[in-house]
Amino acid sequence: MYGRHSATPVGSQGLKPVGSPNRIQRRSGQGPGSPKFSSPQFQRGTDTTPQSSNARSSFAERVYQINGGRRGNAVGPGPLFGSPGSPSGQFPEIPLSSPSRGAPVTQSGLRDYSQQRAAEGQGSASRQGEALPQDPADAQPGRNRAAPPPPPPPAPSKGISQSGSAIPTSVLDLPSQRMYALAILVLLLAWKLYDAIDLSLESDTPSLYLFLKWSILDTALWSAGWRLHIPRFSISARASALLTAASVFLNLNLFLLPVSIFTLALKPMAIGVASGCMRSIKNIPWIGPKLVGDSDLLIDSFELNEEHILGRHTIHILPHSLAHMNPHGRGFCIDEAAKHSEPWYRRFTSGLISHQHGQQTAIPILINGTHPASITYAHTSFETGEKQLHVVKNVNNLQIDVSTVYPTLGNWVLATYYLPVKETGAYELHSVKDAKGLEFRTATHAPPTIVVARPSARLQWRAGSANSGDNFAIGSDGQASICQRVDPDTPGASESSQDGLVEAIAEGYEPLEMTIVRLVNGHRETIGLDSIKPRLTEDVAPPAARDGLNATQRAALEKWTKYRARRVTYILSDAFLRPGEYVYKLESVRDAANHTMHLSDAGANSMFDGDKAKSSSSAPYLSRIQVHRRPSVEWSGSILQGDLPLRLSDDRQRRSRYSLPLRLSGQGPWTVDYEIADGSDNTRETKTFAVADKAAIDAGKPGVYRLLGVRDKHCSGASGNANVTLVHTPKPSIVVKASPITARECGGEIGAQIELELTGRPPFTIHYRERNLRFPNSKPISRVVRTHQRRHNFKVTPDLAGTYELVFYRLDDDNYPSGQKVDATIQQSVHAQPSAKLDTVSGDIPSNACMGQSLALPVRFKGQGPWDLTYAVVHENRRRTMTLEGVTDERHTIELGPFSDAGEYTVELVQVTDGNKCARDLLDVSATVSIRESGPRAGFQCPEGGIRILDGDQARIPVQVVGEFPVELKYRKIGDKSDRTFRASIPRPSAHSTQPYYVLAYGPGEYELTAADDFCPGTVDAASSRCVVRVEPKPAAWFVTDGLRYNDVTKRDSGVWQLGDACEGTTSPGSIELGLSGSGPWKIQYSVEFWATSNPNSGDSRFADRSTQHTSVALQPSTLKVDAREPGLYRYTLTAVHDERYQAFQPLAANRDASAPGGNVTVVEHRVTKSPVAELRAYLPDGTPLDVSSSQSTFRRKQRAVKHCLAPGQSKNEGDAQTWAKVRDHLPVFRIEFDKQGKPPFQAWVEVFPVSGPSEVVQVHDIESFAEVVSLPERIASKIGRYHMRLVKTRDSRGCEHQFVDPSSVGLGRPDRGSKAIEGGIEIEYIEAPTARPAPSSPAANPSKDVCVGDILAFDLRGLNSWNVEYTYNGFHRTTPVSKRLFRRIADVPGNFTLNRVCHRSTNDCCSNFADLSYAVHDIPRVLVSGGKDVYQDILEGDMVEIRMDLVGTPPFTFTWQRRGLDYESGGAGKVLESHTVKDLDAFSYTITASSEGTFEVTFVQDRYCQYPKA
Repeated sequence: MYGRHSATPVGSQGLKPVGSPNRIQRRSGQGPGSPKFSSPQFQRGTDTTPQSSNARSSFAERVYQINGGRRGNAVGPGPLFGSPGSPSGQFPEIPLSSPSRGAPVTQSGLRDYSQQRAAEGQGSASRQGEALPQDPADAQPGRNRAAPPPPPPPAPSKGISQSGSAIPTSVLDLPSQRMYALAILVLLLAWKLYDAIDLSLESDTPSLYLFLKWSILDTALWSAGWRLHIPRFSISARASALLTAASVFLNLNLFLLPVSIFTLALKPMAIGVASGCMRSIKNIPWIGPKLVGDSDLLIDSFELNEEHILGRHTIHILPHSLAHMNPHGRGFCIDEAAKHSEPWYRRFTSGLISHQHGQQTAIPILINGTHPASITYAHTSFETGEKQLHVVKNVNNLQIDVSTVYPTLGNWVLATYYLPVKETGAYELHSVKDAKGLEFRTATHAPPTIVVARPSARLQWRAGSANSGDNFAIGSDGQASICQRVDPDTPGASESSQDGLVEAIAEGYEPLEMTIVRLVNGHRETIGLDSIKPRLTEDVAPPAARDGLNATQRAALEKWTKYRARRVTYILSDAFLRPGEYVYKLESVRDAANHTMHLSDAGANSMFDGDKAKSSSSAPYLSRIQVHRRPSVEWSGSILQGDLPLRLSDDRQRRSRYSLPLRLSGQGPWTVDYEIADGSDNTRETKTFAVADKAAIDAGKPGVYRLLGVRDKHCSGASGNANVTLVHTPKPSIVVKASPITARECGGEIGAQIELELTGRPPFTIHYRERNLRFPNSKPISRVVRTHQRRHNFKVTPDLAGTYELVFYRLDDDNYPSGQKVDATIQQSVHAQPSAKLDTVSGDIPSNACMGQSLALPVRFKGQGPWDLTYAVVHENRRRTMTLEGVTDERHTIELGPFSDAGEYTVELVQVTDGNKCARDLLDVSATVSIRESGPRAGFQCPEGGIRILDGDQARIPVQVVGEFPVELKYRKIGDKSDRTFRASIPRPSAHSTQPYYVLAYGPGEYELTAADDFCPGTVDAASSRCVVRVEPKPAAWFVTDGLRYNDVTKRDSGVWQLGDACEGTTSPGSIELGLSGSGPWKIQYSVEFWATSNPNSGDSRFADRSTQHTSVALQPSTLKVDAREPGLYRYTLTAVHDERYQAFQPLAANRDASAPGGNVTVVEHRVTKSPVAELRAYLPDGTPLDVSSSQSTFRRKQRAVKHCLAPGQSKNEGDAQTWAKVRDHLPVFRIEFDKQGKPPFQAWVEVFPVSGPSEVVQVHDIESFAEVVSLPERIASKIGRYHMRLVKTRDSRGCEHQFVDPSSVGLGRPDRGSKAIEGGIEIEYIEAPTARPAPSSPAANPSKDVCVGDILAFDLRGLNSWNVEYTYNGFHRTTPVSKRLFRRIADVPGNFTLNRVCHRSTNDCCSNFADLSYAVHDIPRVLVSGGKDVYQDILEGDMVEIRMDLVGTPPFTFTWQRRGLDYESGGAGKVLESHTVKDLDAFSYTITASSEGTFEVTFVQDRYCQYPKA
């Protein structure tokens, strides 16, 4: 309602203002359909229409307002009287609009502040609207009206989450959705930019593929932005369609159109920016011209540095001037407080220095004419009725708002001058004069302008208004506090419980109206103080004395008395029944002239910004009352829900004191009053708490604890009704009684019956010690009896005879768990009873057995022998009872078995009888035996073919075992001479184990399983009782000697196998066949030793030049390819091999034994002979080598060319044979030089590439020496240009060849005509010296050699496409590189320009000098009209004006001047009225006399050499 919906105009809600709406509409200038209630027309003091200046209406119309018209766009108290330089000083005008829009400014004086408030409009509107909801009950005629409640939010559409996004937040939260969306957008933009740049740089042809790709991607992107509804990234369907169309249009220009509109639009801009930067760099002294050079961009964008036609003279005829004070009839007000706070120096310097009247009211004076020099006005005081005249002479210091400028009338303007005033009263314009003393015409019968005191209001506290129980206090920050009051209907409530604490005071022109907002815990209510009877009404200032005044003066005083300021006071009553924060905010005050003061707009923001509220709490328009909730105290629920009453105990494990927790409400610290009642003794105590969380009463005295009351930091409160009782618990006690237990057949007393009587709180624990006095040195046995009963019986029947002493020494109960000492002793004589139990001391009790076996169960007897023992054997629900009689030994064995059935057997001891015939039943004395039918079964799980292992590995034989674990296995190795038996124990497997069982094998051979036993003998499976373990053979590798030769037949024992010799660099040097055994594939390690041809110790491993190790994967059959890249001896040795089974390399012995040709040879040698290497070199005729690279050292890279410069006409194409012969005697000489390691005679092939045509291969035969001169055919090297020589190949007498280039490229012509360079060799180039000639269309072709500043000197260059041009400009010599055939230089300054020399850049010593290319550069002529200034002169009709024109240049001069009419609509020059041309003027000035209105200017000027503008 207040944060998102715009206010609804009156009319759509059925609301009508009090009074005549037609009158309001007439004043506002709006129709009934859309009135602007907060526009300036509704604020009478700031109305902008003349009709509302002095309109009269009822008070109901003046107080009419629409609530909400100021929300979100209210103007704070800073510029309430206009911003600095405010034109009218009236209050800001705030339209009723959506909070999201800034408040429009209707007065120029408030622009700065309104723009600031407009930027804050949205945020402040949301905060104020949400914090101050309007009450619909206030929507009454003549009062503030609330806007209708907001419509319910629309239900989320199907497929869209509650957050608004189509992607559920459970899948991806909203910040991550925005992050991914932004990342995708940036990635696509970067990708598109890359494609566009790549297309523009790599290819100039359009790309349909890129256009379609990016059109589809952009359509998908914008459709996703519309469909996904990601918050802050969501776009509408219309926006999606527009963005898609814009993207397709952009793609069309980037990827499909040959010339895009972006190129056409941006290219001129880019050229302008680049040329401006280059001109700035060129202006840097010394280094600027060197950095920029003669750039074509500077030449094409050259502009003259200054205007050559300066100045215009305009003549204008002026009409009469008018002046009118307050043309719109507005009312004004003055801030009396701000007037008194103005610095003292303002009154003395106001006529000398222009001050910003930020707190002053300014009356507008409309001026239609020339600038006024003085303003005289009359002021009538409301206090005395006296009228005085004031003169303003410093009119230039007034604020001026120019509305319209009339260029045709000279300095004639339509402007508003704002006259600042400091006193209330009536103001009238008396006279206005200009600088010439001419008086302006003023409006006749204009009503006076009324300036009243600015309405003001404030809130203040009422003295003595609070009750004694309210605890009313005012803090240092101005904020008040009070305790929550009691409902007046409550019995005993004070009569003044509803007295108000705040009063509102308003001052101004009556009647006054105030609007106050009360905010109670976020609930907003609006109070309009326009009909409540004020408590007090008085004058703000005492009235002037009327003694001594005549009737006229009294009548004048009575006339203006009604405009004086009055003070009214209102009381704001409130009951303060609800705790919380009560805020009274004085929003606005309005006087009878409709001057509205929005008092607390600046404070409203801070008021609802939480922490900022304190900063404005002491403002006079903002009163805060903190109503504190009365505190309360009660026992915490945890103490009431426990075991009551609470018990106090002296035991260390129990509590001797209790911490009784309290639940407090209010603000700390708290003071709690409580009472302890213990019978007739009542104690009243008080305790203070600083923190409510740990509030508790430390209780150590028994009694009833009752809460009486509580006081917190601010108020006093009541307490709960529940009580807590504490009682002291007594210590426990015990009474022990005993009676004997008698058995005649056992000889008398056999024990005692103990009876215990207990006091205390159960459960009880009784501790006693039992000792047989028959053994005085024996240690007492401690025993414990536990019971929940206060009476408890138990029996004591020891096994041994004697006198037993029972000492009870400790008693524990629930209140005393640490125990209390007791002292009770009982003695009892006991005759022993017989006993029997299974003997675990002398041996283990068997638990397993096999069928057919017997068991011995050991038993131990106690008592008087001999003994009779009755026992039972239970098996499969059958019970057999047996008796042993006359057992005399305390240790005896019961024989069981042999067993004929398998299963579980249980042996129970039933009864024992001693020698005195004293029988005793035995309880829980038994043993269980498991009987099995057979033992385990075992066998080998041997794979087919046995188990294969590698040499040196430990083998494991898998076995299968069925039976009770652990199982003992026995096995042997067949054929073992020692006949050794191996044993293995198979442990019990884990519950989830699936691993098979293994036994170890000790070496290869056949193993046999002989036995398998647990506690029963087992059997061995005959079919799987044996398993064979085998060892895999190791792999081997060798050289096959087929195709090899032995180097010395007579010395076979010391010889070696060799492969046939090969030439260096041959592509087919041969290979050696390998022999392999094992399981492939194989991996072979071998070494290669190398001895160079120059090594004298060839074949000795100690002096090898290089030794390398290699690894290769081989399959059968395989060969080893030999190396022939370098000449010398190679030795190949196989060192190790591994196959699929042996993953580790197995070493191989170095074997060159030739006794068995088919043996495993692992060493082979191979010799490589050197190929003939040569190079092609160039020498001068005197034998000096040239700085060029040979075909050997620069193979496969482009060479430097040997260049020779020829003057124009010296080539054979253009000169005669004799001249060419002289030139040829100085050409370089070419020779082929061979390496000394080659064997002559040699042959060589040389390829020559002429300047044009196919290449030719020259073959040189029978070269006996190591150097040979190559002669080129004259038909090849007879033209200007470049040709190339290179070696193709060489061959020696052994048939070894050295290939320098790819044979496929020989004889194909020049490969360097494209981008590919010729590989190797020497390049020769004959160059003709360059020439330069003036371009026919350039001013340089002018025979007179006279040019003007701004002309472009252009010269045609001939020769290679790269030159260095040397020239001199005004004595400065410079060399510039040129790559185009047209050299251009701009004549930018007057002086002399000479083109000195042109050289080829590649060979800077091949140049041409010039002596006839010098030019004189002349400056452009200039003309100055009226001294070169734009003169605007106002004259009266009939006056004459002289206009002077000064000329600069070389006479004679020719120029054209014209007169243009004045364009009153556009303010510029109009059409040409007359034009004149002055020719052959030898003087340097010219004067014309004019009396006509218009603009005089020169359009063309020419001197002897140059003109402006150029044709």
